[in-house]
Amino acid sequence: MPTIKEVAEEASVSKSTVSRYISKNGYVSDDAREKIKEAITKLHYSPNVIAQSLKTNRNQLVGLLLPDISNPFFPRLARGAEVYLKEKGYRVMLGNISDSKTLEEEYLNVLLQNRAAGIITTHDFTKDHPEIDIPVVVVDRVDKDSRYGVFSDSQAGGHLAAEVIWKAGTNKVLLIRGPLDLADNINERFKASLTFLTNKNVDLYIGDSKSFDFDDIQSEAKYYLDQFIGIDSIIAPSDIHAIAYIHELHSRGIGIPDEVQVIGYDDILMSQFIYPSLSTIHQASYRMGYNAAELVYKIANHLPIEEERIKLPVHYVERETVRRKYE
Repeated sequence: MPTIKEVAEEASVSKSTVSRYISKNGYVSDDAREKIKEAITKLHYSPNVIAQSLKTNRNQLVGLLLPDISNPFFPRLARGAEVYLKEKGYRVMLGNISDSKTLEEEYLNVLLQNRAAGIITTHDFTKDHPEIDIPVVVVDRVDKDSRYGVFSDSQAGGHLAAEVIWKAGTNKVLLIRGPLDLADNINERFKASLTFLTNKNVDLYIGDSKSFDFDDIQSEAKYYLDQFIGIDSIIAPSDIHAIAYIHELHSRGIGIPDEVQVIGYDDILMSQFIYPSLSTIHQASYRMGYNAAELVYKIANHLPIEEERIKLPVHYVERETVRRKYE
């Protein structure tokens, strides 16, 4: 493993200059900064995290603040973050904040009191807390103003979901929007589906969802299936939504996909085990967590960062809830 001395020799600067660069403590000229960055990249140098935590008064702890760990999308995201950070000698503190500002504040206080090295969160709280000076990476629910973030290409995903349904054959589509209070990129998938279908020869109905809670979604499904008689396709904003609608369609004796086809979003594990198995848009939750952890680590250790905002690709997973006319 390369040392600070080797980095200094490669960059033609002193060891103390490299130390100041890594610890962000003291002056380093722009020219020296660029040389050190290049040397670190070339030598694949990683600071000793134990020594760094002692010097910078930071702990080897990263907070992972998620809205609802019972949502099957988030455990794989958490696992990806945990695997990367464990390899680097860090510990993860998981906070299930349930979209509660009070809980979020409590976890933030704990992390700051414990001198955490960074935070991975689905909610960008940095505008409300400009005093927080540790790395914060937003994951999944990334706003346009978030500096550091890892998220899926929601625009491509929403377009793809609508395209799949349209090519499979449809006349009346129920497009579920929401939850509306979430970040920009979550609602981009709705907008992309809407844009694609607006110019197609289909009747388009819009239903609003306020929650990712299964019981709440079931109530919404009952309401919208009563409201919009004769729909033959449902585009859901998540697999949880899609599964709730499938459950309600079953209870009404409506055939899937012959009478009503359903497409989800996320590709959570249970989507392949329900009946019929759910056709969905896959987003890489494990990779999302892994990349977010890598970004936190690089920021915390002043390593070169290629992308501050990482957009991950999505793809369609064909199963049994969409008619097989799609090509």
